[in-house]
Amino acid sequence: MKQLAREEEVARILELADGSWDVMHGLLERQFAVLHNRAQVLIGLCGIVITTTGFSGRLIAGTSRAAQGLIIAGVAVVLLSATLIVWGVQHIRWLTQQPGGDRRAWLRVALAYRDRKTTIYRVAIAFLLVGLAFYVAAIAMMLLHPTAAPSSGGR
Repeated sequence: MKQLAREEEVARILELADGSWDVMHGLLERQFAVLHNRAQVLIGLCGIVITTTGFSGRLIAGTSRAAQGLIIAGVAVVLLSATLIVWGVQHIRWLTQQPGGDRRAWLRVALAYRDRKTTIYRVAIAFLLVGLAFYVAAIAMMLLHPTAAPSSGGR
């Protein structure tokens, strides 16, 4: 499906809103709300991975050096995903703070801001999926070698 060019979207929104500031602002606010809500879900998933590692990471890492590397890489990439979400998507700059001399210029800038956040969100999803893949691979190694002795942890 072909995506609209920014100028086409600006024209469509101006037409739908019939030039009304309230309608334009409300439409964009709802789009940002969807983006921020979805980003919050990703933050929750990242938190689950990090918390689970705290409980079972030592057991998984005790399987082998490869499992250690995978679990560390998985958690690191998931943390990178969380960082992107917090700094890139959840960071707030109010729509009313966007520059623009007229409604068309303001709308163009606000849509660019939305699109930057959306791109960061998509990159964060990709990092989360890679991190989860590493994490699952480490768990698979543990399950394939159930008799491997867990590390003593220096005690």
